[in-house]
Amino acid sequence: MLSSLGKFRRIQRPFGVVAAILAVTCLSAAAARCSPVQGQSSSAGPNTPAAIAGSATVSEPVRIMDFTHVAGTTTIAFRYTSLVPGAAGQAEVEPFKSTFKINATFSNLPAASKLGSQYLAYTLWQVTSDGRTTNLGEIELTGSSGEIHTKSRALRFGLIVTAEPYFAVSRPSSALAFEADTAPGSTAKLPLTQADCELLRTPIGVQSFSGDPPEASSPAEPVLFEEARRALLAARTAGAPQYAPQTLDTAEQMLRIARNLMAQGAKKNDVHDAAEEAVLVAEDARVLAEARKKRAQTAAPQDPAP
Repeated sequence: MLSSLGKFRRIQRPFGVVAAILAVTCLSAAAARCSPVQGQSSSAGPNTPAAIAGSATVSEPVRIMDFTHVAGTTTIAFRYTSLVPGAAGQAEVEPFKSTFKINATFSNLPAASKLGSQYLAYTLWQVTSDGRTTNLGEIELTGSSGEIHTKSRALRFGLIVTAEPYFAVSRPSSALAFEADTAPGSTAKLPLTQADCELLRTPIGVQSFSGDPPEASSPAEPVLFEEARRALLAARTAGAPQYAPQTLDTAEQMLRIARNLMAQGAKKNDVHDAAEEAVLVAEDARVLAEARKKRAQTAAPQDPAP
């Protein structure tokens, strides 16, 4: 069974030859609490790289749009924050069976690495009315244009985009780039509310590789290889060698497979999918290790008070 986190990057992921090489079973870590921002050209919240250096979380309100009575396709806009001035985005939200298809496009969007060396990916998050977030996947960039095609099962939700060290993180950082809103001139009557959620001031895993320069790589090597390396470092730092060794080993094996496929001249999609799975499973290992470590610490006998 593929990592259930894999569902959010491509809802129907072609895994091709890689699926025949290795089947992966691991813990899902898709839902967490978040903290969004508001935008026109939104200025709410600490969205500059200098302000994203603290610890813990920052809480901000996010617009929640109610699609309960929407019958057709609705266009929504993405308002940029001061982190990506001049960028633009919009999405078509379409009811489909028991879900909503979300097809979003972005323009004038700089590479995430230009926001700071700790960032490599832009991630789209769903925010529900109780303030919980779900990672819906990575915005695929070609030059300064990006797109993502994903789904939501919620009826009422907001959407935000954050910059992250790797696409599969299970909680959003405070590097907020966009927040969704009703589109100017739209005839759709979407009831709006707000939800408070939390963003991590320090992105997941940054402490693991902040002093560790990226590996030298050829220009042809996918950025996903570096994302996988960072995800693996974060998992090891979280205690995965002790608390989730099998899952960690699977992630490392997937990265090796990706590198071997590339060296053998395999199809780009196969290399991409194997590296992608390495990132997903490494994040699974990190989350699993943290959970098991916490349980172990809770179960450990406490020293009697003197």
